[in-house]
Amino acid sequence: MIIKKITVGLAVLLGFAAPAWAQLQDTWHFGVKPTENITTLEVNPALTVIDDKAGVSLNTVTLKTYRVINENYNWGVELPLARYEAPGKSVNGIGDVSLSATGLYQANDMLGLGVKMEMLAPTATKDELGTGKLVMSPTAFAVITFPSQFYMHWEYKHYFSAAGDGSRPYINYARPRLTLGYTSPSQWYVLTNLYYYIDFANHMQSEFAPELELGTLVNEGTAFYANFSTHAAGNWDQKDWGLSIGFKLLYL
Repeated sequence: MIIKKITVGLAVLLGFAAPAWAQLQDTWHFGVKPTENITTLEVNPALTVIDDKAGVSLNTVTLKTYRVINENYNWGVELPLARYEAPGKSVNGIGDVSLSATGLYQANDMLGLGVKMEMLAPTATKDELGTGKLVMSPTAFAVITFPSQFYMHWEYKHYFSAAGDGSRPYINYARPRLTLGYTSPSQWYVLTNLYYYIDFANHMQSEFAPELELGTLVNEGTAFYANFSTHAAGNWDQKDWGLSIGFKLLYL
């Protein structure tokens, strides 16, 4: 109930605040391409159903901000407020906070490249809400934008635990990702994220987990989206399915 009330309250607040904060832009940016170097503030409520049959789930409201340093660099912070639910047990608290820095290079109008270093700090207030580890996550990516408003994004991201609670599991897995997207001149977009996970710490278990996302601009400085994800294949089942929505304020 707490998460639900926070979500509704933030949605109402953003609805009133967005027109005042938005700034007009000559081209539409939705804050979805990793090469879009713009300052954003995002609220992302999400439901992750870990085990549908057993009734295990994780509800989160993640507050995200990405701040432009200059045209080639930005930094970001993500703070998750979480509730873990299972039969006979539920806990509330803060999850693992993410800190990141990104460098971008626009080779030409078609090709953009980037690298990102992310750190997940073991800030979770309950074991169920975090890994108990300091996790480093380097990423390299490329975005190809086509004249027809379609784009393709490929990235390789690796997670490994560098320090933390020795009694918690060691983390070492890869997450390649392919994104195919379309941004409409009518101020809406659609994309699919094709995630593939390979767990090097647990006998090379793997998972294919696709996502579908639809979004739109409420005005030139406010975006709204809905995202659905699922476990599609593989012997590593991190979740059964997930659903999230998001509100973004752009160009702050």
